[in-house]
Amino acid sequence: MKKTEEDRGIVYSNRVRVGNWYEATKLEEYKLNIFLEQMKKGDLMLARFRKMTENLNKPTVLTQSSGSIAFGARISLLAPHVPASDPPVEGKNGLLLGGRISSNDIIRSQVLIDGCSLVGMPDLKPVESSTFVITSADYCNREGEPLKYNQEFLLALSSSLDKKPLYIRYDPNPIPGLCSLFPLYLSEHFVSNTRWRVLPIQSPTITRFELEGKPITVNEDVVVNHCATNVNLGINVGCWAMGFYGKICAPIMKTCLDVYGRELPNNVWQIYTPIAN
Repeated sequence: MKKTEEDRGIVYSNRVRVGNWYEATKLEEYKLNIFLEQMKKGDLMLARFRKMTENLNKPTVLTQSSGSIAFGARISLLAPHVPASDPPVEGKNGLLLGGRISSNDIIRSQVLIDGCSLVGMPDLKPVESSTFVITSADYCNREGEPLKYNQEFLLALSSSLDKKPLYIRYDPNPIPGLCSLFPLYLSEHFVSNTRWRVLPIQSPTITRFELEGKPITVNEDVVVNHCATNVNLGINVGCWAMGFYGKICAPIMKTCLDVYGRELPNNVWQIYTPIAN
């Protein structure tokens, strides 16, 4: 049978509701409806990222102090003697300990929740993710009392105090193969693994025993020790990973000493607060 001139000019498109063309049209409509529904609810990945950035990078004000630090103060933990980039750049040092939301966690929540890990962040501006409050570990109201060397305390995320507090926690002896790169995480459970204490750095002129019970001075080199395991908090300068805002450094729970028994720079911290004028 010969085809007419009109039959030869027929071109099928998505508007033709027959066969596969009809299915493709309906599929595109379905995808568009799903996209519009997710956009209204804020479930798109871009919307989640913007909301997470707004929550984590919100500027915060730390407690001002001209000397010692007290319970209830809003502080940041600064590792001042470690490189702030990978590879290291001369003159660029310092990492803040802060909370991190992974690519898996961002689907569930855009704020820091129970189970979120902590990392070393090169941005030294105090924000909500790196601001903690010193709280008592003995069920007593010690707000306003000076924090002393070798005194146990808890570090709670400041943005979580109006809900359920989230404490910095370290669990020793994790199951091999199931532990992540980051040993510290936020926990809503107040247990022995959330207790910390501050020790003075080793000095040839004075011993730690002589400084025990003395108030801790802000912005001075100290050692942060885990009470349950007696190991020091540090920064693993050889372990960097990529985060949402650039490279981040993994913390490490290990007492790192030199040949003279003094803590290495990656074990040295400062309770960072701005000095009052």
